[in-house]
Amino acid sequence: QASVVQAEPCDTPSLARMAGRSRSPVGRGAGVANVKKKRKDLFSKELGYKDESNPFGDNTLTQKFVWKKKNEYLQAAGLYRPSSKEQEVTKMESKIREIQQVKKRRDEREVERQLLEQQRLEHDKELHDEEYGEWLTKEEKFHLDNAKARTMLRIEQGRERPLDLVAKALMIAEGEHFEEMTILDKPPHQLFVNMNIDEVEDIMDEVNTFVRIDAQHRDFWQAMRYIANDSYEGKRREKAGRSKAGAAISGLGPGVAEGVVDEIHQLLCAKSKRELGDMLVEINDSLKASPAGMDTQFFEAVAAKIPLYVARAEVDHWHERAKAKSDVWLEKKEQEAEEAEAARLKALKAQEWDDVPSGKPGGESDGFSPELEPLDDFEEEDTGIYSPVLEPLSKYHPEDLLDPDEDLRVLRQVRNTIIEAFGGAVSTTTSQSIDRSRDDELLAAERAKGMGSGEVAFNAAGKGDDSEFHGEVMLDKKRYEWEDKYKPRKPRFFNRVKTGFEWNKYNQTHYDHDNPPPKIVQGYKFNIFYPDLIDKAKAPTYHVEKSDTADTVMLRFSAGPPYEDVAFKIVNREWNLSHKFGFRVVFDRGVLQLYFNVKRWRYRR
Repeated sequence: QASVVQAEPCDTPSLARMAGRSRSPVGRGAGVANVKKKRKDLFSKELGYKDESNPFGDNTLTQKFVWKKKNEYLQAAGLYRPSSKEQEVTKMESKIREIQQVKKRRDEREVERQLLEQQRLEHDKELHDEEYGEWLTKEEKFHLDNAKARTMLRIEQGRERPLDLVAKALMIAEGEHFEEMTILDKPPHQLFVNMNIDEVEDIMDEVNTFVRIDAQHRDFWQAMRYIANDSYEGKRREKAGRSKAGAAISGLGPGVAEGVVDEIHQLLCAKSKRELGDMLVEINDSLKASPAGMDTQFFEAVAAKIPLYVARAEVDHWHERAKAKSDVWLEKKEQEAEEAEAARLKALKAQEWDDVPSGKPGGESDGFSPELEPLDDFEEEDTGIYSPVLEPLSKYHPEDLLDPDEDLRVLRQVRNTIIEAFGGAVSTTTSQSIDRSRDDELLAAERAKGMGSGEVAFNAAGKGDDSEFHGEVMLDKKRYEWEDKYKPRKPRFFNRVKTGFEWNKYNQTHYDHDNPPPKIVQGYKFNIFYPDLIDKAKAPTYHVEKSDTADTVMLRFSAGPPYEDVAFKIVNREWNLSHKFGFRVVFDRGVLQLYFNVKRWRYRR
């Protein structure tokens, strides 16, 4: 009878090692009798390869390769030692382990290569980001320098815009020096008071440009943008009739009475930027607590307007800095002007009395004759000495002295005023005739070019009724500021109009070449001559004005002295502004050329 023995706890790995050592060769050989099956199992389990499926397409992958010729040579030499099945299995397992180690090292090298590639990409990205940051900085500086250059060019040419003076004041506040350090006499946020809604919208576009390119003063330009947006909204409310024009604060809503609007404006204007921020925080805390009896609508309306006054405080801060430096420059300029005027008067006085002797006349050494005796009335009448006594210029104030040309101009103006008062015709002729030979040369040169295909002259005054009136428009007489210095004259011109047939789908259906459709205007070529323009750096301008009919518009050309405006009535059609289709606007050598074609009509059913 078998006795039951209770198994004691044991260490499983230790037993496994002991069992491995106690295994007999016979038992092991019996376990690996089928070497081929063991080989297939190892390939399938360790490598995942089978004869039917492997990446090499080998149907005999798991079979052992036997080098028969080598074995024959070794057997002939007595060196052949056949291996047992255990040795073959051991050899096969070692090769499998070697293959696995090779794959492991290959995977490690791939991971290492990926890490190196990632580090290289990160390093390249850092370099690229650094270069891109430098490039962005240079681009912003380039655009800012161009904006400053355009601003200064407009200021030098006398066509500055309000925002140009604001940008100039900002540069002055930063310590830059200009030949003229004058700035706006009022804070920039007051510019929007007298502007219409279109002008405010244009200013907003310019401010947005400065916000984008001027990173150093972005807070200032963002404050200007906030003020411009508030002004734009206020103009829109005024236009719609929802707000009173000229109010100190607009857009407060129905929660604020009109009688306290000015008081709120004065209160907020008197606060600094920090005080306004503290007031906003205090109002927000009070609104969150919302005690009983608190007029929340009033305080919400006031809190909504505090950011506007914070922006105004930011703008005022920079304006005051620029104004302080501008005032110093003005004082220095006035002092220099006073010193220069005093030196000029002193030099003039010394020059007038250089030839007058300082000693008592009568001496023989100085070459002057003895003291003259006064003539009596009878002798003075006989000798004919009636010339007045020549007095020095320093005896009179410079403002009391008259310029001969200015005196002649004033005299001519007084005469013309008197003649007009009594109904007479004012003579426009001057003592000097105007030389217009240069105008004639330019006109003759342009006329010599002839006409192109389908072109006719467009130089005569317009005739016909309102619907058929085309050509030059006789403008009303206009008074110019420079009329006292230069005689106004009408510029010469030689224009062409291009006409032709429009063979659209409709005309192709209803007309043919024997019975063509009516000709229509296809384009214009204007040549206006300004050879004697005083300010040649300022090009003439043109603009389109409304006409008395919907089918036509008036094209007006304007230039500086001494030329008057000239206008033409043309068809009201959209212009083709592409240079590929003949658009040209150039002012060169005293000739303004404006060439354009009108867009074609597209007929659709």
